[in-house]
Amino acid sequence: MRPTVVVSVVLSLLIAWPAQAGWKAATPEVAEAARQPRIAAAIEAAMRFDRAILAHDAQVFADTFTEDAVVNNPFNRIARKPDAVANFATGLIDYTSLERVIEYAATRGEHDVVLMGEEHLTPVGKAKFAGKQVKRRTTEIWTDESGGWKLALRQATIYSAE
Repeated sequence: MRPTVVVSVVLSLLIAWPAQAGWKAATPEVAEAARQPRIAAAIEAAMRFDRAILAHDAQVFADTFTEDAVVNNPFNRIARKPDAVANFATGLIDYTSLERVIEYAATRGEHDVVLMGEEHLTPVGKAKFAGKQVKRRTTEIWTDESGGWKLALRQATIYSAE
């Protein structure tokens, strides 16, 4: 097979390959906590958020945040919801895979759920570390706003990009 044909086939497969998002519990305690309705709902909201990123769904991405959301992002900057939405729109948030390993999941008060752990992702395009396998530590607070779970606070710190 000629090299250009091989490259074309490989590129076609990569483009057709579906982007993947998922999560796993790091411990039996997290798996058990994920059975609680509020925690399960927050994890489902987190998965919807991750799928929106992979599908380039700007509306779901924006709708996931509370209006006063604050993010300590992987660019080592504090960002508000409009900043995160702008980063998404300009392609600074663009991944082909995103997997969560949840190490801690618990309710906090009457309306919040805390999710902590790490993410493994593959940025592409204009995203920082495009083409590398990125690992980062995360902490999120999801809040129940009138029956819909929204991301209120998020911290993400990259610790490996290979």
